[in-house]
Amino acid sequence: MKTGLFIVSVLSFGLLSISHSFANNLNITEFEKWKKKHKKDVSHFIEQYDKDFASFLKSRWVETDVMAGKQRDIKPKPQQTPSKQPKPIEDKTPVEIVLPDIQPPEIKPEQNRPDVAELPLPKGKVPDVKVKSPFYYVEDDKGSKNQISEVSLLGQTLIMPKITLPNLNITKLSSGVISELWLTMASSDFKPAISAIEQASHDLKLDDWGNALLTHQYLTAQARLTQNQRQLLTWFYLVKQGFDARVAFDKNEIYLLLNAAQPLFAQKFFTFDDQKYYFVDFAKTRPINIGSVYTYEQQYSSAKKPVKIDMRVAPIQGKSDKTRVLTTKIGKQSVAVTAPYNSSYIDFLNFYPQVSMQYYFQAELPEQTKVSLLSQLKQQIAGLSELEAANFLLHFVQTSLQYQTDQQQFNYENYLFAGETLHYPYADCEDRSVLFAYLVTHLMGNKVVGLQYDGHVATAVALKSKTTGSSFLINDVRYTIADPTFINANVGEVMTGFEGVEPELVIY
Repeated sequence: MKTGLFIVSVLSFGLLSISHSFANNLNITEFEKWKKKHKKDVSHFIEQYDKDFASFLKSRWVETDVMAGKQRDIKPKPQQTPSKQPKPIEDKTPVEIVLPDIQPPEIKPEQNRPDVAELPLPKGKVPDVKVKSPFYYVEDDKGSKNQISEVSLLGQTLIMPKITLPNLNITKLSSGVISELWLTMASSDFKPAISAIEQASHDLKLDDWGNALLTHQYLTAQARLTQNQRQLLTWFYLVKQGFDARVAFDKNEIYLLLNAAQPLFAQKFFTFDDQKYYFVDFAKTRPINIGSVYTYEQQYSSAKKPVKIDMRVAPIQGKSDKTRVLTTKIGKQSVAVTAPYNSSYIDFLNFYPQVSMQYYFQAELPEQTKVSLLSQLKQQIAGLSELEAANFLLHFVQTSLQYQTDQQQFNYENYLFAGETLHYPYADCEDRSVLFAYLVTHLMGNKVVGLQYDGHVATAVALKSKTTGSSFLINDVRYTIADPTFINANVGEVMTGFEGVEPELVIY
């Protein structure tokens, strides 16, 4: 099925027609050298601001010291979780933790979370979500193989226009070389590819970071590229989509940098005009290590958009190829819940950087995982009171997941989205808190906030019924603590070692 037509007519012209305008920015001798070297390549119109930008790149570079990324959770988490024998909630005076009123963030109408969905119960099998594949972004889906490029993303095949990549011959690095390479890329037929990327990002419901991952994947599907070629081309194609991307270089390597809309953790950066630019390599899942570099100060005129990470809408993905079965016993009841997911979605999330806690609480699950997980758990809590349902979901998360810290499982701090928690064999406190908050919000409709202690993360739930145990007020709404890491603890019980400690609220 076709989703769009992305053939863009590109103006062509002779070499002589651009020599006059080039003379305004590069001297005649330099242009003649460039023209002679690239005689076969200059078949497309080079716009004036590309010439201006190349001229700027030629000379105005500065040496910049790289800053170390901020580390999160310096205090280590508990190596083992405390546990207690389950018991009924006793009627006792609530223990209040006094916190100041905090205004929730402003949410636009289109960002409001929908009402709790009426989900069908599974009938003997995991619900199936139909996925159209492949996606076509070329004029004719029956075109020859040399006119299309097959790009794999999120377990799907995207049929994209074939790009004839410019010849980027990089023998040494300097501002003049990068200026010349910009002109070479600007003279190529890049516009059909830009249109295809933008439409595919829209159709797949990708956020900005996902768009950048798609851009990189698309480019690397065209040919075998060196690291410097990859970074240059990704930079160029992101800039042409309006993103605030830049490059830097040292003696041997070119580095891609992105102006992120939110702080990134453990990611090196430098600052220009109060904007942080983070070093990124979309071929690597871990942050790169670098000292000082050379970069330019002025940005491309139309490249103003910071790159946002926003997973409130789950990206469209292929059919699930993996299944996680979560089993436990709650009281005398045995519970087994099946969660299907696509392994390519997990691979996709591996290339996302670490961000602040609220973005994990905000994230949506992919449709097939969501429908299956929620429909089975909805059946489990049907007929329970509000407090009973909250405790059931709390005990389910506490006991169906095995505990390890991120250092034990990954050797580095690695917050997980809820979909990732259903994949990896172990989950620590913040992973459990994100999953529990998701289940309560979507199955019960209750508001949840995160509680970020020094070395620990838990949650608190706004319950309509009267509860006992530890609670606090936010804007006249009482929230009762629920800790998915304190094994067998009920709603209202604070994990051992954190009694009376004031946490930082995570409102999302």
